[in-house]
Amino acid sequence: MRGKGVPARVAMLLTNPATYDQRPLKEGHSLARRGFDVTILAWDRDGETRSDTVYPDGLKVKRMRIRAGHGTPYLTLPKLAIFYLWCLAHLLTTRADVVHSHDVDTLPVGVAVRVLAPSRPRLVYDMHDLPEAFLRFFPLLSVSQPLSLALGSRWADRVLVVNERFVSYLAGLGFDRQRMVVVMNTPSEKEQAAKERGVNFEVLYYGWLGEMRGVRLLVEALKGLRGVELTIAGRGELEPWVREMASQGPNIEFMGWLKMKDLEPLINRADLIPSIYEPKNINTILSTPGKLFTAMSRSLPLLVPSGTYQAEIVQKYGCGIAVEYGNAAELRRVVNRLADQREYYDQLATASRRAFLSSFSWEVMEERLAEAYEEMLKSRQ
Repeated sequence: MRGKGVPARVAMLLTNPATYDQRPLKEGHSLARRGFDVTILAWDRDGETRSDTVYPDGLKVKRMRIRAGHGTPYLTLPKLAIFYLWCLAHLLTTRADVVHSHDVDTLPVGVAVRVLAPSRPRLVYDMHDLPEAFLRFFPLLSVSQPLSLALGSRWADRVLVVNERFVSYLAGLGFDRQRMVVVMNTPSEKEQAAKERGVNFEVLYYGWLGEMRGVRLLVEALKGLRGVELTIAGRGELEPWVREMASQGPNIEFMGWLKMKDLEPLINRADLIPSIYEPKNINTILSTPGKLFTAMSRSLPLLVPSGTYQAEIVQKYGCGIAVEYGNAAELRRVVNRLADQREYYDQLATASRRAFLSSFSWEVMEERLAEAYEEMLKSRQ
Protein backbone atom coordinates (compact mmCIF):
# COMPACT_ATOMS: atom_id res chain seq x y z
CA MET A 1 0.00 0.00 0.00
CA ARG A 2 0.98 3.59 -0.49
CA GLY A 3 1.67 5.99 2.31
CA LYS A 4 -1.01 7.70 4.35
CA GLY A 5 -2.77 10.41 2.36
CA VAL A 6 -1.43 9.12 -0.96
CA PRO A 7 -4.26 7.87 -3.22
CA ALA A 8 -4.22 4.21 -4.18
CA ARG A 9 -3.27 3.68 -7.81
CA VAL A 10 -5.74 1.76 -9.95
CA ALA A 11 -4.88 0.50 -13.45
CA MET A 12 -7.83 -0.66 -15.53
CA LEU A 13 -7.18 -2.84 -18.60
CA LEU A 14 -9.49 -2.61 -21.60
CA THR A 15 -9.30 -3.96 -25.18
CA ASN A 16 -11.22 -1.07 -26.75
CA PRO A 17 -10.45 2.67 -26.94
CA ALA A 18 -12.47 3.65 -23.83
CA THR A 19 -14.72 5.94 -25.81
CA TYR A 20 -18.00 4.06 -26.24
CA ASP A 21 -17.74 1.34 -23.56
CA GLN A 22 -19.68 2.94 -20.74
CA ARG A 23 -19.08 0.44 -17.93
CA PRO A 24 -15.30 0.98 -17.59
CA LEU A 25 -15.69 4.74 -17.91
CA LYS A 26 -18.41 4.91 -15.29
CA GLU A 27 -16.40 2.80 -12.88
CA GLY A 28 -13.26 4.83 -13.56
CA HIS A 29 -15.02 8.14 -12.96
CA SER A 30 -16.71 6.84 -9.81
CA LEU A 31 -13.41 5.70 -8.29
CA ALA A 32 -11.66 8.93 -9.32
CA ARG A 33 -14.36 10.96 -7.57
CA ARG A 34 -13.79 8.83 -4.46
CA GLY A 35 -10.10 9.80 -4.37
CA PHE A 36 -8.42 6.95 -6.25
CA ASP A 37 -5.71 7.60 -8.84
CA VAL A 38 -7.24 5.80 -11.84
CA THR A 39 -5.67 5.10 -15.23
CA ILE A 40 -7.32 3.09 -17.98
CA LEU A 41 -4.87 1.27 -20.27
CA ALA A 42 -6.89 0.96 -23.47
CA TRP A 43 -6.32 -0.58 -26.87
CA ASP A 44 -7.57 1.66 -29.66
CA ARG A 45 -8.03 -1.14 -32.17
CA ASP A 46 -10.45 0.96 -34.26
CA GLY A 47 -8.20 3.98 -34.82
CA GLU A 48 -10.79 6.23 -33.18
CA THR A 49 -8.46 8.50 -31.23
CA ARG A 50 -5.34 10.59 -31.74
CA SER A 51 -4.38 11.27 -28.17
CA ASP A 52 -4.67 10.13 -24.58
CA THR A 53 -7.32 11.66 -22.33
CA VAL A 54 -7.31 13.30 -18.91
CA TYR A 55 -10.72 14.11 -17.44
CA PRO A 56 -11.40 16.95 -14.96
CA ASP A 57 -11.99 14.45 -12.13
CA GLY A 58 -8.48 13.01 -12.64
CA LEU A 59 -9.36 9.87 -14.60
CA LYS A 60 -6.65 9.19 -17.21
CA VAL A 61 -6.88 7.07 -20.36
CA LYS A 62 -3.65 5.92 -22.01
CA ARG A 63 -4.11 4.24 -25.39
CA MET A 64 -2.12 1.83 -27.53
CA ARG A 65 -2.99 2.53 -31.16
CA ILE A 66 -2.60 -0.61 -33.27
CA ARG A 67 -5.50 -1.39 -35.58
CA ALA A 68 -7.18 -4.77 -35.42
CA GLY A 69 -10.50 -6.10 -36.61
CA HIS A 70 -13.46 -7.53 -34.73
CA GLY A 71 -14.38 -11.20 -34.99
CA THR A 72 -11.04 -12.10 -36.66
CA PRO A 73 -9.25 -14.04 -33.89
CA TYR A 74 -6.23 -15.31 -35.79
CA LEU A 75 -5.43 -11.82 -37.08
CA THR A 76 -6.12 -10.26 -33.70
CA LEU A 77 -4.09 -12.60 -31.46
CA PRO A 78 -0.60 -11.28 -32.36
CA LYS A 79 -1.74 -7.72 -31.75
CA LEU A 80 -3.45 -8.73 -28.51
CA ALA A 81 -0.07 -10.13 -27.39
CA ILE A 82 1.51 -6.74 -28.13
CA PHE A 83 -1.19 -5.08 -26.01
CA TYR A 84 -0.40 -7.48 -23.17
CA LEU A 85 3.29 -6.56 -23.31
CA TRP A 86 2.45 -2.87 -23.43
CA CYS A 87 0.26 -3.23 -20.32
CA LEU A 88 2.90 -5.29 -18.50
CA ALA A 89 5.57 -2.67 -19.18
CA HIS A 90 3.34 0.03 -17.69
CA LEU A 91 2.19 -2.02 -14.71
CA LEU A 92 5.63 -3.22 -13.71
CA THR A 93 7.04 0.30 -13.76
CA THR A 94 4.21 2.24 -12.12
CA ARG A 95 3.54 -0.14 -9.19
CA ALA A 96 -0.27 -0.08 -9.22
CA ASP A 97 -2.06 -0.97 -6.01
CA VAL A 98 -4.98 -2.50 -7.93
CA VAL A 99 -5.11 -4.03 -11.40
CA HIS A 100 -8.69 -4.01 -12.68
CA SER A 101 -9.14 -6.41 -15.62
CA HIS A 102 -12.20 -5.67 -17.71
CA ASP A 103 -13.43 -8.98 -19.10
CA VAL A 104 -11.58 -12.22 -19.73
CA ASP A 105 -9.40 -10.92 -22.58
CA THR A 106 -7.41 -8.77 -20.12
CA LEU A 107 -7.47 -11.28 -17.23
CA PRO A 108 -4.15 -12.99 -18.21
CA VAL A 109 -2.28 -9.70 -17.76
CA GLY A 110 -3.95 -9.07 -14.43
CA VAL A 111 -3.06 -12.52 -13.14
CA ALA A 112 0.54 -12.20 -14.36
CA VAL A 113 1.02 -8.92 -12.52
CA ARG A 114 -0.78 -10.22 -9.44
CA VAL A 115 1.68 -13.15 -9.29
CA LEU A 116 4.92 -11.63 -10.56
CA ALA A 117 5.02 -7.97 -9.50
CA PRO A 118 7.04 -7.33 -6.32
CA SER A 119 4.32 -4.97 -5.08
CA ARG A 120 1.72 -7.79 -5.27
CA PRO A 121 -1.20 -5.55 -6.35
CA ARG A 122 -4.78 -6.56 -5.74
CA LEU A 123 -6.64 -7.97 -8.74
CA VAL A 124 -10.22 -7.13 -9.69
CA TYR A 125 -11.79 -9.29 -12.40
CA ASP A 126 -14.67 -7.36 -13.94
CA MET A 127 -16.74 -10.10 -15.58
CA HIS A 128 -18.92 -8.24 -18.09
CA ASP A 129 -19.94 -11.63 -19.53
CA LEU A 130 -19.04 -15.24 -18.92
CA PRO A 131 -15.71 -16.03 -20.65
CA GLU A 132 -17.40 -17.96 -23.44
CA ALA A 133 -18.78 -14.71 -24.90
CA PHE A 134 -15.21 -13.84 -25.95
CA LEU A 135 -13.56 -17.25 -26.13
CA ARG A 136 -16.17 -18.73 -28.51
CA PHE A 137 -14.31 -16.98 -31.35
CA PHE A 138 -11.26 -19.16 -30.63
CA PRO A 139 -10.62 -22.92 -30.77
CA LEU A 140 -10.53 -25.20 -27.72
CA LEU A 141 -13.37 -23.48 -25.85
CA SER A 142 -13.76 -26.61 -23.71
CA VAL A 143 -10.25 -25.97 -22.39
CA SER A 144 -9.95 -22.17 -22.40
CA GLN A 145 -13.24 -21.48 -20.60
CA PRO A 146 -12.52 -23.69 -17.52
CA LEU A 147 -8.96 -22.36 -17.43
CA SER A 148 -10.15 -18.75 -17.45
CA LEU A 149 -12.70 -19.43 -14.73
CA ALA A 150 -10.05 -21.17 -12.65
CA LEU A 151 -7.70 -18.19 -13.00
CA GLY A 152 -10.42 -15.78 -11.91
CA SER A 153 -11.51 -17.94 -9.01
CA ARG A 154 -7.96 -18.52 -7.77
CA TRP A 155 -6.31 -15.13 -8.21
CA ALA A 156 -8.94 -12.38 -8.24
CA ASP A 157 -9.36 -10.59 -4.93
CA ARG A 158 -12.74 -9.28 -6.09
CA VAL A 159 -14.94 -10.46 -8.96
CA LEU A 160 -17.42 -7.87 -10.21
CA VAL A 161 -20.48 -9.49 -11.79
CA VAL A 162 -23.42 -7.94 -13.60
CA ASN A 163 -26.31 -9.42 -11.59
CA GLU A 164 -27.31 -11.74 -8.77
CA ARG A 165 -27.77 -14.75 -11.05
CA PHE A 166 -24.07 -14.65 -11.92
CA VAL A 167 -23.27 -14.95 -8.21
CA SER A 168 -25.23 -18.18 -7.74
CA TYR A 169 -23.97 -19.64 -11.03
CA LEU A 170 -20.29 -18.89 -10.33
CA ALA A 171 -20.58 -20.08 -6.73
CA GLY A 172 -21.55 -23.45 -8.16
CA LEU A 173 -18.28 -23.41 -10.13
CA GLY A 174 -16.15 -22.79 -7.06
CA PHE A 175 -16.04 -19.00 -6.82
CA ASP A 176 -16.07 -17.52 -3.32
CA ARG A 177 -19.33 -15.66 -2.74
CA GLN A 178 -17.57 -13.29 -0.35
CA ARG A 179 -15.34 -12.03 -3.13
CA MET A 180 -18.14 -11.43 -5.65
CA VAL A 181 -19.81 -8.01 -5.90
CA VAL A 182 -22.80 -7.17 -8.08
CA VAL A 183 -22.18 -3.99 -10.08
CA MET A 184 -24.71 -3.61 -12.86
CA ASN A 185 -24.04 -1.52 -15.95
CA THR A 186 -26.72 1.05 -15.24
CA PRO A 187 -27.14 4.77 -16.01
CA SER A 188 -27.25 7.53 -13.43
CA GLU A 189 -30.52 8.79 -12.02
CA LYS A 190 -29.63 12.16 -13.55
CA GLU A 191 -29.26 10.92 -17.13
CA GLN A 192 -32.92 10.73 -18.16
CA ALA A 193 -33.67 13.06 -21.07
CA ALA A 194 -37.03 14.49 -22.07
CA LYS A 195 -38.82 12.12 -24.46
CA GLU A 196 -38.97 13.41 -28.03
CA ARG A 197 -42.18 11.85 -29.30
CA GLY A 198 -42.61 11.58 -33.04
CA VAL A 199 -45.60 10.75 -35.20
CA ASN A 200 -44.70 7.05 -35.44
CA PHE A 201 -43.78 4.54 -32.74
CA GLU A 202 -39.95 4.46 -32.68
CA VAL A 203 -38.15 1.15 -32.01
CA LEU A 204 -34.37 1.29 -31.65
CA TYR A 205 -31.75 -1.46 -31.79
CA TYR A 206 -28.10 -0.53 -31.27
CA GLY A 207 -24.96 -2.56 -30.67
CA TRP A 208 -23.39 -5.64 -32.18
CA LEU A 209 -25.18 -7.00 -35.25
CA GLY A 210 -24.78 -10.66 -34.36
CA GLU A 211 -26.88 -13.76 -34.92
CA MET A 212 -27.74 -14.10 -31.24
CA ARG A 213 -28.74 -10.47 -30.64
CA GLY A 214 -32.29 -10.68 -31.97
CA VAL A 215 -31.60 -8.47 -34.99
CA ARG A 216 -33.11 -10.84 -37.55
CA LEU A 217 -36.11 -11.41 -35.33
CA LEU A 218 -36.78 -7.68 -34.98
CA VAL A 219 -36.52 -7.04 -38.70
CA GLU A 220 -38.75 -9.99 -39.59
CA ALA A 221 -41.34 -8.99 -37.00
CA LEU A 222 -41.51 -5.26 -37.68
CA LYS A 223 -40.93 -5.04 -41.43
CA GLY A 224 -43.90 -3.25 -42.97
CA LEU A 225 -45.73 -2.73 -39.65
CA ARG A 226 -47.80 0.41 -40.09
CA GLY A 227 -47.07 3.26 -37.69
CA VAL A 228 -43.86 1.65 -36.42
CA GLU A 229 -40.32 2.61 -37.42
CA LEU A 230 -37.29 0.42 -36.67
CA THR A 231 -33.88 2.11 -36.49
CA ILE A 232 -30.76 -0.05 -36.32
CA ALA A 233 -27.27 1.23 -35.43
CA GLY A 234 -24.21 -0.97 -35.06
CA ARG A 235 -21.79 -3.28 -36.79
CA GLY A 236 -21.12 -7.00 -36.99
CA GLU A 237 -21.49 -10.05 -39.18
CA LEU A 238 -25.12 -9.27 -40.07
CA GLU A 239 -24.36 -5.78 -41.37
CA PRO A 240 -24.69 -6.67 -45.11
CA TRP A 241 -28.04 -8.38 -44.47
CA VAL A 242 -29.30 -5.45 -42.38
CA ARG A 243 -28.35 -3.02 -45.14
CA GLU A 244 -30.27 -5.09 -47.67
CA MET A 245 -33.37 -5.31 -45.47
CA ALA A 246 -33.26 -1.55 -44.82
CA SER A 247 -33.17 -0.91 -48.56
CA GLN A 248 -36.29 -3.06 -49.00
CA GLY A 249 -38.31 -2.02 -45.95
CA PRO A 250 -39.69 1.55 -45.91
CA ASN A 251 -40.03 1.50 -42.10
CA ILE A 252 -36.47 0.21 -41.45
CA GLU A 253 -33.45 2.52 -41.30
CA PHE A 254 -29.82 1.46 -40.84
CA MET A 255 -27.48 4.10 -39.39
CA GLY A 256 -24.21 2.16 -39.29
CA TRP A 257 -21.85 2.37 -36.33
CA LEU A 258 -22.42 5.53 -34.29
CA LYS A 259 -20.42 7.22 -31.57
CA MET A 260 -22.27 7.79 -28.32
CA LYS A 261 -22.85 11.49 -29.01
CA ASP A 262 -24.59 10.55 -32.27
CA LEU A 263 -26.49 7.68 -30.68
CA GLU A 264 -27.95 9.76 -27.85
CA PRO A 265 -30.55 11.58 -30.00
CA LEU A 266 -31.83 8.21 -31.23
CA ILE A 267 -32.11 6.95 -27.64
CA ASN A 268 -33.94 10.12 -26.63
CA ARG A 269 -36.43 9.65 -29.46
CA ALA A 270 -37.06 5.92 -28.92
CA ASP A 271 -40.37 4.59 -27.60
CA LEU A 272 -38.95 1.09 -27.25
CA ILE A 273 -35.42 -0.35 -26.93
CA PRO A 274 -35.83 -4.15 -27.11
CA SER A 275 -33.33 -6.42 -25.40
CA ILE A 276 -34.18 -9.78 -26.95
CA TYR A 277 -30.92 -11.68 -27.15
CA GLU A 278 -31.34 -15.35 -28.04
CA PRO A 279 -31.41 -17.45 -24.82
CA LYS A 280 -29.21 -20.08 -26.43
CA ASN A 281 -26.52 -20.42 -23.78
CA ILE A 282 -26.01 -19.71 -20.11
CA ASN A 283 -24.38 -16.35 -20.84
CA THR A 284 -27.38 -14.89 -22.64
CA ILE A 285 -29.82 -16.51 -20.21
CA LEU A 286 -28.12 -14.81 -17.27
CA SER A 287 -27.21 -11.51 -18.96
CA THR A 288 -28.59 -8.05 -18.23
CA PRO A 289 -27.49 -5.91 -21.20
CA GLY A 290 -26.82 -2.23 -20.63
CA LYS A 291 -29.65 -1.27 -22.99
CA LEU A 292 -32.09 -2.92 -20.57
CA PHE A 293 -31.23 -0.34 -17.92
CA THR A 294 -31.03 2.47 -20.45
CA ALA A 295 -34.65 1.71 -21.30
CA MET A 296 -35.62 1.67 -17.62
CA SER A 297 -33.86 4.97 -16.94
CA ARG A 298 -35.74 6.59 -19.86
CA SER A 299 -39.14 5.35 -18.64
CA LEU A 300 -39.52 2.86 -21.49
CA PRO A 301 -41.25 -0.51 -21.14
CA LEU A 302 -38.95 -3.53 -21.36
CA LEU A 303 -39.21 -6.10 -24.14
CA VAL A 304 -37.17 -9.21 -23.32
CA PRO A 305 -37.01 -12.95 -24.13
CA SER A 306 -38.86 -15.35 -21.85
CA GLY A 307 -36.88 -17.89 -19.84
CA THR A 308 -34.13 -15.39 -18.93
CA TYR A 309 -33.08 -13.33 -15.94
CA GLN A 310 -34.32 -10.27 -17.84
CA ALA A 311 -37.78 -11.87 -17.84
CA GLU A 312 -37.54 -12.32 -14.07
CA ILE A 313 -36.97 -8.58 -13.70
CA VAL A 314 -39.96 -7.83 -15.92
CA GLN A 315 -42.16 -10.17 -13.87
CA LYS A 316 -40.96 -8.89 -10.51
CA TYR A 317 -41.47 -5.21 -11.27
CA GLY A 318 -44.32 -5.40 -13.81
CA CYS A 319 -42.36 -3.16 -16.14
CA GLY A 320 -42.53 -4.83 -19.54
CA ILE A 321 -43.27 -7.90 -21.62
CA ALA A 322 -41.42 -11.18 -22.12
CA VAL A 323 -41.84 -12.83 -25.53
CA GLU A 324 -40.93 -16.24 -26.88
CA TYR A 325 -37.66 -15.89 -28.75
CA GLY A 326 -38.01 -16.71 -32.43
CA ASN A 327 -41.74 -16.05 -32.54
CA ALA A 328 -41.91 -13.12 -34.97
CA ALA A 329 -45.71 -13.11 -35.04
CA GLU A 330 -45.94 -12.73 -31.26
CA LEU A 331 -43.32 -9.99 -31.26
CA ARG A 332 -45.22 -8.13 -33.98
CA ARG A 333 -48.46 -8.32 -31.95
CA VAL A 334 -46.75 -7.08 -28.79
CA VAL A 335 -45.11 -4.08 -30.49
CA ASN A 336 -48.37 -3.24 -32.24
CA ARG A 337 -50.20 -3.28 -28.90
CA LEU A 338 -47.61 -1.03 -27.26
CA ALA A 339 -47.86 1.39 -30.18
CA ASP A 340 -51.69 1.48 -30.22
CA GLN A 341 -52.62 1.31 -26.54
CA ARG A 342 -51.08 4.38 -24.92
CA GLU A 343 -52.58 3.78 -21.46
CA TYR A 344 -51.11 0.27 -21.35
CA TYR A 345 -47.77 1.59 -22.59
CA ASP A 346 -47.69 4.36 -19.95
CA GLN A 347 -48.49 1.90 -17.16
CA LEU A 348 -45.47 -0.25 -18.03
CA ALA A 349 -43.28 2.81 -18.59
CA THR A 350 -44.06 4.21 -15.13
CA ALA A 351 -43.28 0.88 -13.48
CA SER A 352 -40.00 0.69 -15.41
CA ARG A 353 -38.74 4.06 -14.16
CA ARG A 354 -39.88 3.28 -10.60
CA ALA A 355 -37.93 0.00 -10.57
CA PHE A 356 -34.86 1.76 -11.92
CA LEU A 357 -34.85 4.39 -9.18
CA SER A 358 -35.40 1.88 -6.39
CA SER A 359 -32.94 -0.83 -7.39
CA PHE A 360 -30.89 -0.24 -10.52
CA SER A 361 -29.46 3.29 -10.74
CA TRP A 362 -25.72 3.89 -11.01
CA GLU A 363 -25.81 5.70 -7.66
CA VAL A 364 -26.63 2.33 -6.05
CA MET A 365 -23.89 0.56 -8.01
CA GLU A 366 -21.24 3.20 -7.33
CA GLU A 367 -21.66 2.74 -3.59
CA ARG A 368 -21.14 -1.02 -3.96
CA LEU A 369 -18.03 -0.51 -6.09
CA ALA A 370 -16.45 1.94 -3.67
CA GLU A 371 -17.16 -0.29 -0.66
CA ALA A 372 -15.65 -3.30 -2.44
CA TYR A 373 -12.45 -1.37 -3.16
CA GLU A 374 -12.14 0.04 0.33
CA GLU A 375 -12.66 -3.35 1.98
CA MET A 376 -10.20 -5.02 -0.39
CA LEU A 377 -7.46 -2.47 0.25
CA LYS A 378 -8.12 -2.41 3.99
CA SER A 379 -7.63 -6.18 4.15
CA ARG A 380 -4.26 -5.76 2.43
CA GLN A 381 -3.08 -3.36 5.12
